[in-house]
Amino acid sequence: MDKEFSARLMQSADKDEYFNMSRDFYASGVTNSVIDDNGREKFWKEILSKEIVRGYFILCDGKTAGYAVCCLSASQEACGRLLWLDELYIKPDFRGKGLGSQFFKFLENTDEYGYIRLEVERDNARALNLYKSLGYADANYLSLYKKTAKEN
Repeated sequence: MDKEFSARLMQSADKDEYFNMSRDFYASGVTNSVIDDNGREKFWKEILSKEIVRGYFILCDGKTAGYAVCCLSASQEACGRLLWLDELYIKPDFRGKGLGSQFFKFLENTDEYGYIRLEVERDNARALNLYKSLGYADANYLSLYKKTAKEN
């Protein structure tokens, strides 16, 4: 029997559960970034503001199974608004149940933006296989970044 998928926007009462999952995500080796709780606290404020960041809890049969963080943007290449899937985390006990695929269907079923982008570590085969199976293609871009004075 299929598990019931749902997703909802994060709320202020979700902070501790989000922080715990985020710590696990960043400790799992699927990203090169290191985020401490001070950084998490700053980003949590962005999630709650819902201005440019959407934080979602992914639910399975009503239980929190993971989270996703999406950032709104715009691009000439996308001919308007686009959504960056910044983080997608499924708790170990809920992996392999199709929740990631269902979350993508949830995201793709909107007219708020017409383009979804994401990043993945080259050696994260599990995520890369999921994204490719859902029709996502390598944009063939090298992603560069630089911390600004504000962040130093």
